[in-house]
Amino acid sequence: MNYDMLNTIGSDEAGVGDYFGPMTVCAAHVPKDKVALLRELGVKDSKNLSNNTVDKLAHDITHIVPYSLVVLDNPSYNKKIDEGWNIVKLKAVLHDHCIRNVFEKLEPKQQDDVEAIVIDQFTTENAYQKYVPEPFRLDLIHQETKAESKAIAVACASILARSKYLEQMSNLNQHLKKEVPRGASKKTDQFAAQLAGRHGMEYVDNLTKKHFKSRQKVMDLVDQKRNNR
Repeated sequence: MNYDMLNTIGSDEAGVGDYFGPMTVCAAHVPKDKVALLRELGVKDSKNLSNNTVDKLAHDITHIVPYSLVVLDNPSYNKKIDEGWNIVKLKAVLHDHCIRNVFEKLEPKQQDDVEAIVIDQFTTENAYQKYVPEPFRLDLIHQETKAESKAIAVACASILARSKYLEQMSNLNQHLKKEVPRGASKKTDQFAAQLAGRHGMEYVDNLTKKHFKSRQKVMDLVDQKRNNR
């Protein structure tokens, strides 16, 4: 299906694989008459764009298409995980929330003209409906792998979600007066262990996603350093 020939809502998220920082989810509505303009601006799969380009495009996109964006900060994220939610449920509920919100921002005629809702695939259709028993317009939903390259609406949502995540990380860098490493790696573990050694693990938990395996590695590094004194 050529989604760029349709009036489409696209949805994507950022920050899910990063130990530090929030999770951001965005849905954007792209009518087919805006596709050419967005392509001309350079909107495409955000994985192929630099951070500076993502920020510039995000600014442009916000003036062209309606969107809905949610930032799930670390304390809220961790609270949901502690309550028994898993990452698939978090994604499903937030995608559905953003899709509903952006739809409500449309004029009645635009609502009637929506032809497809495309989500960057993260689970099965059955699992999605398990966590969202009454998903918004299930008849229009398509989960696609590599959806950013298949629907410019998803590319827009991805750029907006990533730009907001980068903004949040920039704020964290300023707060800590240090460059916080992205992703989940030995480098992030060591950085978090330094913070935990100075401020305690609870401080680190407020800045990170607690369910990551990184947390145990960080505590092990702190214990190791303490035992070597």
